[in-house]
Amino acid sequence: MTPLGHTTVQQQDPVQPLIYEAADRLRDIYGLDNTEEVIAAVEDLKRFEANREVLLRFQREVFNAGDWGIETLQRNLTDDFVDHAAMQGDPPGLVGVQMRFTAWAAAFGEALAENKVILGRGDLLTAMYTLHAHHRGQFLGIPPTDREVAIPGMEIVRIRDGKIAEHWGIYDFLRTAEEIGANLAFIPRDTGEPSPQLQVPWGGEMTADEAAVLGSPPEE
Repeated sequence: MTPLGHTTVQQQDPVQPLIYEAADRLRDIYGLDNTEEVIAAVEDLKRFEANREVLLRFQREVFNAGDWGIETLQRNLTDDFVDHAAMQGDPPGLVGVQMRFTAWAAAFGEALAENKVILGRGDLLTAMYTLHAHHRGQFLGIPPTDREVAIPGMEIVRIRDGKIAEHWGIYDFLRTAEEIGANLAFIPRDTGEPSPQLQVPWGGEMTADEAAVLGSPPEE
């Protein structure tokens, strides 16, 4: 079955009729409204697979390999890369990334990222993973213990042109401190300044269509 309205596309690309024929069959099997939904889903899956490979390549070439060289970072991160998890005062861009990874490597060796879940939508990926390493250098005032540590973490990255363009991340360093014998105490801090608002990629207002899907009223 060939859907109406695809004639021009089919004339331009002889493969298109086969794509739409397969999509029509899947549409009928799953009871979807139109063929374009099926094709869009396939395109989203292809994009997710490509984006996931970008993240996995970064983990292989940079983190797991312990290679913080600018050339390697340039191969994996965009020139205008932004790390939203960077500490205040850190240098921006790739220089800041190199500084943070170098400091990490001074305290922990044989690092390996073990992915638990990787999900994606559009140009965003989210990963839940555990960082495995050995405590080889001073960290939080604790001299090296040679203990193996496991640091649970979650991060979101934005992919652009085959590279990572933005990063958001949270890590359970409290657990890491406990594993190496550090005793952390949190002291409330009142600077008199309002707390900064974290800018996250999902922080935009919901549209009416998104609210309808979630069963929530749209934001005013």
